[in-house]
Parts: sequence; C-alpha cells; structure tokens
Amino acid sequence: MDKEYVGVNTRFLRREERLMASEEHEMPRVIEAKESKDLNFLYQFLAANSQKVIEDIANYGAVLLRGFDVTSDSDFENTVLKIQGLNGISEAFMSEEGRIHAGDLKYVLHTNAVYKTGGTLYLGGFHSENYYSADVPSFICFCCLQPSLLGGETGLINMEKIYAQLSEGLRNKLESNTFFVSKWLVSEVEKRYQIPRETIIEICNRFDLPVVGEGEEQLVLMYKPNIFEHPLTKKKSLQINLFEITGLNEEMRRCFMNDYPGKTWFWHRLVWRLPTFVLKILEYAYMIFASLFYSPKNAFKNLSAKINMLKATIKKNKDSSYNNVRVGSCFTKQDIKELAQLIRAYYSSCLWEKGDILLVDNKKVMHAGMPGAGSRLVRAMICNPLEMNYSLTQSGSIDCKERAGESIGFYMASSQIGQNIKV
Repeated sequence: MDKEYVGVNTRFLRREERLMASEEHEMPRVIEAKESKDLNFLYQFLAANSQKVIEDIANYGAVLLRGFDVTSDSDFENTVLKIQGLNGISEAFMSEEGRIHAGDLKYVLHTNAVYKTGGTLYLGGFHSENYYSADVPSFICFCCLQPSLLGGETGLINMEKIYAQLSEGLRNKLESNTFFVSKWLVSEVEKRYQIPRETIIEICNRFDLPVVGEGEEQLVLMYKPNIFEHPLTKKKSLQINLFEITGLNEEMRRCFMNDYPGKTWFWHRLVWRLPTFVLKILEYAYMIFASLFYSPKNAFKNLSAKINMLKATIKKNKDSSYNNVRVGSCFTKQDIKELAQLIRAYYSSCLWEKGDILLVDNKKVMHAGMPGAGSRLVRAMICNPLEMNYSLTQSGSIDCKERAGESIGFYMASSQIGQNIKV
C-alpha cells in the first residue's frame, strides 16, 4: 500500500491499536506520518492527494490520519478543508442541544457540549450522523485532542457489509418507503432562527419538507429514506439512528459484554446488567441534570418546546396526512437479535491517540462514542450536505448525491431565499 502515496506510511490498524478484534480488518485505513509530521507537509499532502483520499474513505469506510502535529481545533478545521472536495457545513437545521461550534471556528463542533458522548458507562447509540436533522452530511470527521484514560474510542460499523446480510424480507420493507423521523413546530423554528414564518415555509417548500397545519399547531414534518446507495461503491447501506429499534441496545450489550472483562470494566458490566427500565430512568435523569447544569434557561426552554409539541401532536394525530410510523416497526425480535450479532461481528474499534483525525463516510458507516473512563476531548466536523427525500410518498432507498448548495440550516440561519437557494 505504501506505493500509492508518497511521504507517508499506509496500513491497517494493528491489534494493539484496537480494544477488541472483529471480522472488520480494513476500517479505517491508516495514513501515518513517516519522515515529516508537521502541518505544512500534511496540508500539502492532502491537497495533492485529495481525490485518492476521498476514494479511500469510500472504499474502506474511514481513513485515519495518525502521527501528525495536530494540536488544536483550528488545526483540525484547516486539515479537513485542505482536502479538495470536502466542504464544511456551518449550520444543520434544528441541530440537537449541545451541538455548538468550538470557539469562533466556522465548522468545528463539540460532539455535544451538554452530554459526554464517549468514555462513559454507556454502551450503544450507533447512528448515521444527523439522522434527526434535515441536513445529512456525506462525511463526518473527528479529531482527538485528548484520549480517554480507558476506552472511549469512536466505534465504527460498516453498514454496507451488514445490510447485505439482512434477510430479503427485511430489506424489502426498509426499501419500500420513507419513514417518519422528526417534527418541529414552525413557531420553534421561528424562535431558533429569528426569521418570519413565511420565510421558513418558503425554504421548506424549496426542499420539499412537508409543512402541515395552521397557527400555533403548524408543523414541519420530516420523513427519510433508510437505505443509501453509495455513489462510488454502488452498494446499499442501512443509515439510520439505531435508537429507532427498540431493544437493540440491550441485545448489543449482551453481544459486547465479554469484550469488557476483569476488574477494570466491573462497573460498566454492572450497569449493563441492570433492568432496562432502570437504565432508561438513569439515562433520562442524567440528560435532565446535564441540561440543567449546562444552562437552566435553555433547559426550561426545551421543556416548554416539548410541551407545546405534545399539544400540537395530539391535535395533528387526528389528521390522516400525519403518518408517524417509524423505521423500527420493520424489525422483529429475531431481526434485532441478528442485527446486534452482525454489529459485533463487523465492529471496528480504533483506540484514540492525541492528534488523530478520523474521516468517516456517513453514507455507509455508523458511529458511536464507546464506553470508557477519564477526560476525553473529541471534536467533530460535518461536510457536504446530501440531497434527501423528506416526504412520506418517496422510496425508502435513495441514490446518494451531494447537494450543490448549502445546508437547509444555513439558509434558515442567513434567511436566504429566492435565487440564492440551490437545491
């Protein structure tokens, strides 16, 4: 592999660089510093090899830049932007609480400023990035500025390989149509972006985001395809948030339990063995207190928004045009058990080192912050918004294409309409 690039080492992860072994041996592909570790060399290397790097991300699912002198958020942003063809997304439509920019940088994000997303007692939560937002990135990039003392890696799953092994009946159900994902009160969108309702509706119409109802109960609805066909590999992949599949996290914990042996992981295993309802209570309690601690004002705003949404939903459920069937309804108990086993089989564990940059193809790979302990600082950056179908009547499978213009969130934040919008 060394002959494909000049001035660096290329390889796959060694066993000691993984917390656990699996059947996934080629993700991520590692591009490692050889003679020069400085940023100028890295910038020149990426600019000169951009097309090949993007092809490697597509073919292997992820590329890991390791051993270079990346020490700050700005180093991370500058490095990613040196790859010609990767364009940062500055604003994702109605992004989750805590997904804020790092400092005054345009593209680098906290993985979550409210909740710790890796290196905790938690196991589960694999997802395709921005499943609950209308702005789905083609790529998500991570940078480790401080690895956990224990575990805390960003776990990866190549969903192309897993999707090929799902039953034909399940694949047919997943590809048959889009499923309900999210809804937002138009009034809450107004508050977030401080723009007139008419502007919001016009932008939604440009991107075929359904708007239903009137007045204070008016909603933006979002349905999504579940299956992405990759533009380069031409293979299909299941790209959702696995929280949608009730019972999957419990099955996954059973599959991963033996990978966390000994006294080191005693408390983790103890928590994972708790009854499901107890774990749910602990999760919700943590989220509530973390939100209150981060910003009491925002926490109460979010609570008010949820109450208003509940009221609007009760009214809208009487409307036959509002279909709230979710993708999790496709999976039987046996499907869930088999999926958990496949996730473990194709899981890629890459232990972080300081200065690592991980470039992930969000069209075929899911990720999650994995269990661990100790302080951990990982930043994120999303790139290249995908064209997406948001209405109920569309197919559940989509041929992935990158959007020519900016994200929907960008147009909302800048209040741009008319000819400025490129779909």
